[in-house]
Amino acid sequence: MPELAEVELARRQWAAFHGEPITRVTTHLKARIYRDCPAPALRVLEGLTLLRSRAHGKRMLFTFGPELHLEVHLGMSGKLSVGPQDHKEQKHDHLILHTSEAALIFNDYRMFGRVMLHDCANPWADFPPQPQDSKFSVSRMRKLIEKHPKKPLKALLLDQNACPGVGNWMADEICWRLGLHPGVPCLGLNPALVRKEIRFVSLGAIKHVADKNTTASVDGFAPGTYVAQVPPKNWLFQHRWKKGGHCPKCGDALERDTIATRTTAWCPTCQQA
Repeated sequence: MPELAEVELARRQWAAFHGEPITRVTTHLKARIYRDCPAPALRVLEGLTLLRSRAHGKRMLFTFGPELHLEVHLGMSGKLSVGPQDHKEQKHDHLILHTSEAALIFNDYRMFGRVMLHDCANPWADFPPQPQDSKFSVSRMRKLIEKHPKKPLKALLLDQNACPGVGNWMADEICWRLGLHPGVPCLGLNPALVRKEIRFVSLGAIKHVADKNTTASVDGFAPGTYVAQVPPKNWLFQHRWKKGGHCPKCGDALERDTIATRTTAWCPTCQQA
C-alpha cells in the first residue's frame, strides 16, 4: 500500500494543475471507489477550479472552494497520473477530471481505493500530527507509549492515529534503525529515540521518493517498483523485498514473519527481541 512519501508523490501529479478549471468529470458508476460517495455527486466539480491540495498520512485532499474538497485514498493499488487532454480512457480509469490542458486520472485495478466529497471548511481539523510535523513531539510519543504499553512496536508504528502515513516498509525501516525487534512491546521504549527514527525515516522517504521523482511507475505502487529513485542501499528498504536479502549493517540474512498482521523483515543480529 502507498505510504506517506508515495502519497505525496501522487498528490504532486495533480498539484501541477492548481488553478485549472475542471471542464468535465468522467466516472465509472459501479466502481467500488465510490462506496463513500455516489459517482454522480462528483459532477459538482465541473466548472470549478482546482485551488490547492495537501496530503495527510495516506490521504489526499484537493480543494475546489472554501467548503468543497475532494478526498482521495489510493488503497492498495490506486495511482494518480496525468494524461493528455484527449486521453483515451482505460479499463481501470475510474475517475478522470478533465481540464483544457490535461486529464487528471485516478486508476485503481483492485478498487480498494476510495473518493469522497467534503462540504466543510476543514474536514481534517481533528487529524493527529504527522511524523514530519513539529507537533509530533517527544511528549506526544511518550503519551502514545504510555497508552499502549503492551502493544508491539510495529503495531504502534502502523497505527494511523499514532503515526499517520507510516506503512509496512517504513515501520520495518524504523525498527531496524532502532535496533529493536518489531514485536517488542512498547513498555520501556525511549520516546525521544523512537520519535527521532520515525522522523528520520519519514523525512528521508519524502526526500528519496517524493522529491527525487517526478512520476510514478506504470506498475503503480508495487513493492520496490513504483518509482525510478528509491532510498539508498544503506537503508533496509532495498534488501527487505529480496528473497534471501541480507542486513545492510552486518550482512546477516534477514528473517521474516507476520507481525501486527503484516509481513515483516528484520535482522536477528542487529535487532534485539
